[in-house]
Amino acid sequence: MTPKTEITYPAGVNLLDSAIQEQLNKLAGINFVERFNQHDVTLWSSIQSDQDEVAHRLGWLDSAQNGVELVKAASKLLKDVLSEGYTHAVVLGMGGSSLAPEVYSQFITTHGEEKKEYLVLSILDSTSPEQILNLEKRIPLDKTLFIVSSKSGTTVEVKTLFAYFWDQVSQVDAKHTGKHFIAISDPDTQLQKLAVEKGFRQAFQADPNVGGRYSALIAFGLVPAVLAGYDGQMLLEQSLKISNAQSGNAISMEDGGVQLGVVLGAAYQIGRDKLTLLADAPVEAMGSWIEQLVAESSGKEGKGIIPVDMEPLLPLDDYSDDRLFVHLRADGHFDERVSELTAANQPVFICRMPGLYDLAAEFYRWEVAVAVACILMGVNAFNQPNVQESKDIAKQMLNVLKDGDELKMAAPIWQDDVLALYGESAHKHSSAQAYLKDFIAQGIHGDYIALNAFIERNEDNELKIEELRKNLTRATHLPTTLGFGPRFLHSTGQLHKGGKNNGLFIVITQDENQTLEIPDEGISFNNLIFAQGLGDTQALEGHKRRVLRLHFTKNSFEETQLTELFRL
Repeated sequence: MTPKTEITYPAGVNLLDSAIQEQLNKLAGINFVERFNQHDVTLWSSIQSDQDEVAHRLGWLDSAQNGVELVKAASKLLKDVLSEGYTHAVVLGMGGSSLAPEVYSQFITTHGEEKKEYLVLSILDSTSPEQILNLEKRIPLDKTLFIVSSKSGTTVEVKTLFAYFWDQVSQVDAKHTGKHFIAISDPDTQLQKLAVEKGFRQAFQADPNVGGRYSALIAFGLVPAVLAGYDGQMLLEQSLKISNAQSGNAISMEDGGVQLGVVLGAAYQIGRDKLTLLADAPVEAMGSWIEQLVAESSGKEGKGIIPVDMEPLLPLDDYSDDRLFVHLRADGHFDERVSELTAANQPVFICRMPGLYDLAAEFYRWEVAVAVACILMGVNAFNQPNVQESKDIAKQMLNVLKDGDELKMAAPIWQDDVLALYGESAHKHSSAQAYLKDFIAQGIHGDYIALNAFIERNEDNELKIEELRKNLTRATHLPTTLGFGPRFLHSTGQLHKGGKNNGLFIVITQDENQTLEIPDEGISFNNLIFAQGLGDTQALEGHKRRVLRLHFTKNSFEETQLTELFRL
């Protein structure tokens, strides 16, 4: 007889009661608590090769104990650079190397607590020439510490961004260029060797038994956090605040992370696979971190939870019944909307983080939750089998460009002086609007619309696409997601190719306004971001996804009213 576990869950998810009970019974039936606390790799897969990989991906469970010496070293680094007059730090990273630092930097800036010793921390996770140059304008190169961050040490975006800023810094401080750089990567990587060869100020070795998306509480997250002004020891101590129901870091069924994981699993079971995040302003950036953790962990084998982040607020009637809402509550901005949603029979789970150091506990809660949800879904939370595909295609294209050849592309299905459309269509039309209307009309209940934009991530572009998202959902009742490329390739890219085939993908590329060369590579960042957008498109097409690429000529994206293009 299957054991029955009785746990009290928040009122906001009572709509899921029976599904929650089913998932609790399932966990009890597989002896989940004991096996999880013993790091039993068979919880996630019965395949030996998968189990071998999982065995090297569970180090995050011990991050609170293992990070003490790391934060001491980071604190010393901060004192040293401050004494030398440094004022700024920039993370050059992608995915797990950049998303947690972005959350840390945003939360400490907006939380209102006075910082004593800190560097102004920025994140650069884009190959957009515009975004690179705009960040460069905001920092004093001679007083900036660059954090070159890559788990593998070979990430192409990080390598090229490093090459560019090394060249720039050498022009303002040729004698001490290496002092402006530190490295964070796994042991014995190319990046570790580069740090020695170039005379970096310091090279931190990350725990190799932690995957990138689980790295918020190891070197990739903690070193930037300390530099931004956090007390690293306090982060470690607070990380287990929600998920520390027993001694040490052992968990129980009452654990905050387990409870959220069960809710995610229960919602998925009944078709509520669109995880819609409502993030108060101080923790807005946490949505992108959750997006990667959820999408890359669950999105494979034709399954997946679709995280919907930064979606504009909509009338309640526009929300479909395949949603689960989570309120990341820092200042209560969305309290009224939460009440409206629950009254409209939409399930809402609330994660409260009013204090600055509650952030660490929330990171750990979500790491546990996603690991649990993937057990319930029957997928391996710790691999990413489809992430490399679009990167490989882009690399092949770059090699073609380096050889001086032109890229071979299919002819557009429609074009004028400012816009070209690429994809497939069963009909011939005389306007872009007609093609776009046909494309969106393919959506059915349970689908979502993904906007993959290989352009600068800035406020103006976000607002322009936000308006389009609002109009698309109002017209179709389908949730929308937004990913700025290439950063989303290290995040939701896995879900897009390996998850359920229920996405309509609109890829946006453009001719960049400024040309920015990559030192010693024979290509520009313009070439790189275009190849990445084209590579993503081809990878999606290879998985038989419904995809349409919009390519704007120089300056035309900035001048185009997207909502006018998508008149539905």
